[in-house]
Amino acid sequence: MPKSAQPTAPTPIGRRMKATRHTSTRYTSSEARPTSAQRGAAIRAAYRGKFTQVQLAEILGVAQNTISRWSTGDVEPSLDDLIRLEDVCGLARGHVLRAAGYVEELRSAEDFIAADHRLDSVRRELLLSAYMAALQQSQFSSVRA
Repeated sequence: MPKSAQPTAPTPIGRRMKATRHTSTRYTSSEARPTSAQRGAAIRAAYRGKFTQVQLAEILGVAQNTISRWSTGDVEPSLDDLIRLEDVCGLARGHVLRAAGYVEELRSAEDFIAADHRLDSVRRELLLSAYMAALQQSQFSSVRA
């Protein structure tokens, strides 16, 4: 069999994906890159007072020592794991990355809606007005609480 026709082994795709591969966020310069301790502190802050490591591990379907290693900064969780952590803890998307110092800025929801090429102008305006109404309602609710 010629070399070009030989099957190649599939490239292994690990469960870990570094946050720097994600394209919708902007990261700080390499000199200012957050330390593993900052990342661990941001992860601990996300679940502190809400769950124990054992409870969180059960909910996320990972081992307790995985949560421990995330919390110390020894292991960097995948973006999927960070999203699930934020969802379970009731945090906004990107909260842990911002708290750890990975993200300089995030685009606003209005920017994402305005830039979505799949929306026609009528749908874009409807979505923007619904978003603004929901935002005003949540601000009103938080003031009353």
